[in-house]
Amino acid sequence: MKSKKENGLDFIKNNINNFICPYCKNSLELNETSLKCPNNHTFDLTKKGTINFITSTKIKESKIYNEKLFTCRRKFIQKGYYEEVYNIIAETINSLNLNNLSILDLGCGEGTHTINILNKIKSNYNYYAFDYSKSAINLASDYNSTNRFYFDGDVNNIPLASHSIDIIIDFLSPYSESEVKRVLKKSGMFIKVSPNKNYLLELRQALGLNEYQKQVEVIDNLAKHFKNISTKTYTKSFAISKEDKDNLIGMTPINTIQNSLEIQSITIDLNIYIIQN
Repeated sequence: MKSKKENGLDFIKNNINNFICPYCKNSLELNETSLKCPNNHTFDLTKKGTINFITSTKIKESKIYNEKLFTCRRKFIQKGYYEEVYNIIAETINSLNLNNLSILDLGCGEGTHTINILNKIKSNYNYYAFDYSKSAINLASDYNSTNRFYFDGDVNNIPLASHSIDIIIDFLSPYSESEVKRVLKKSGMFIKVSPNKNYLLELRQALGLNEYQKQVEVIDNLAKHFKNISTKTYTKSFAISKEDKDNLIGMTPINTIQNSLEIQSITIDLNIYIIQN
């Protein structure tokens, strides 16, 4: 079995033409286990098979979005609450009948959402995934392979060549309209998953918070920048165990609260926006 670093190296060798320097936008060349541009900006492959492409020198690891939070998130996601959402996305991708897909995951977190989608895709693919959190990428690297590559990155400065990606997936993460348009192929597809008003409603009610109210803002913003938008909605409430409740609380930014919240069920209420370029 190959190491994570060997997997990462294989991926880079096979896809080197799709990477660009996030500083100067020049192409990158592979020099042993580092990527280097003509201006000598250098990016080293780690033992986990990842690369840090974040250009900010002031970045600090979040005290909230840490390994504990992302571990709780993985445990909760693995319980199947989002399974039908994965089916919708995979069926949409499979309906394109394309092979050798290039797929980009914006703000992949610890990676479990999209690995569940990839497991349902019928075609061959090369998958690029990044997050701003080093803790998230360290965990996501558990899923790395010769066709799945994870890196530290910024949605506002994606280190990939223009019009190099067939499908961009954004699962509950921020994104940059200009970067999505730049990186997506002319015939590409952008799939954006966003909360609907009753998403995690029971948790919000237990905390005394209002229902999620930004869904109109999300679609209005998409409509300003993209055409050919279709929407699918998935809503379902589930009974929830104490273990899953604890992981649910632990996976949110409010994870410092007491686990004594009375939550018997949880609602998954998501909009899946499918944008054809």
